[in-house]
Amino acid sequence: MATQKVSLMNDFIAWLHQEFAQATAAPRYIQLATTIEAAINQRVLAVGDFLPPERAIADALDVSRVTVSKAMKLLEEKTLIVRQQGIGTRVAMHIGYSLNQDHGFTAQVLRTGSSVSNQWLLRTRMTAPAEVAKVLALASNSVVAKLRRLRLMDGSPVSLETTYIPARFLPDPEKLEHSLYALWQSRGIIPEGRHFLLKAVACSEENASLLNVPGGAPLLRIIQTTRNAQGEVLEFSETLCRSDVYEFEVNG
Repeated sequence: MATQKVSLMNDFIAWLHQEFAQATAAPRYIQLATTIEAAINQRVLAVGDFLPPERAIADALDVSRVTVSKAMKLLEEKTLIVRQQGIGTRVAMHIGYSLNQDHGFTAQVLRTGSSVSNQWLLRTRMTAPAEVAKVLALASNSVVAKLRRLRLMDGSPVSLETTYIPARFLPDPEKLEHSLYALWQSRGIIPEGRHFLLKAVACSEENASLLNVPGGAPLLRIIQTTRNAQGEVLEFSETLCRSDVYEFEVNG
């Protein structure tokens, strides 16, 4: 992984050196910011990719560290990159996610033009833990579907989701591939009401490796309960969202 990361950075520096040499007579930091922005727009740099260290860029282009820093500040102000001390600078990912919409993660992200995929960690049936059975209003020892998956945008992990569903609403969890809400719609199951509880938490080391963030990085934890028109609980879920990616919208 580290070798691949270094290789990608070296390839980008070579591309940057070639393109920057063709830049206009604008101030050097603006030239550099414009060139890096072009790399992002042309997918030379993918969403979530790390940029080389500022010193490496300055040395490769024979410009000052101040010039590179000013260029990075411009890109940061345009929300094209995220700079984190001790971690590095990477191409920003953004999900404008509305908690008021009935559409799930997949539908909302697809509307932005980005690609969506899942990395399934678990799709199974199990006896509901006592606290889950209580939330789902089920008898003890009831069977539920348990789903655990990484949600990916443009191939990069952005959230980790664990969901419990009464078995009658998802009798065959192993067959679920993409959108749970789209599957429910095809079966005439319509979510009507959702309740959210949001809290900032620190990322554990185990989850950090899954989400590709440092241990202790800030995450937004969302506990969601969804009901149908009859008031029956359809799902109980915990989603850990990368705080550098998600932008939540709630309308009063």
